[in-house]
Amino acid sequence: MRDVAPRSAGPKASLFSHDWTWTDEKGESVTFARWAGRPLVVTAIFTQCKATCPRTIAKLLKVYDGFKQQGRNAEFLVVTLDPANDTPAVLQHFKTESGLPEAWHLLAGNINDTRDLRDLLGIHVIDDGPHLLHDGRILVFDEMGVATRSYGGYSLDQEASL
Repeated sequence: MRDVAPRSAGPKASLFSHDWTWTDEKGESVTFARWAGRPLVVTAIFTQCKATCPRTIAKLLKVYDGFKQQGRNAEFLVVTLDPANDTPAVLQHFKTESGLPEAWHLLAGNINDTRDLRDLLGIHVIDDGPHLLHDGRILVFDEMGVATRSYGGYSLDQEASL
């Protein structure tokens, strides 16, 4: 099943139109507009997750490999759902320990921007004390910042890479 997201009644808004400011794993401030003109692959995780996030990262690696095999370039953005605990240093450690590609960008933002992004991505979160229960979802945005592809639910495990 192919799912194009996010679903809305009006015209599709560009991801690049949001004025969110994020901090990457190196401690640098970035906005999504930095990557305007390039496809983006975006997901949200948190580093202490033991259930959904490992599956999401595994699928993201397959999508990454699919882009490379097709000779296509894209920026891969992984935003934390837990910005209070996932500091840039924690994100850098997670990136290194998980063996994630150096080219990926791990980002943390303020709680409001994080909430706005997870809503845009269609990730539902329930704060269950020490653990966040959430959906796994990966969205592919085109060069204009418009969502063209979504992986989530069963497709996180079963669909082909691209």
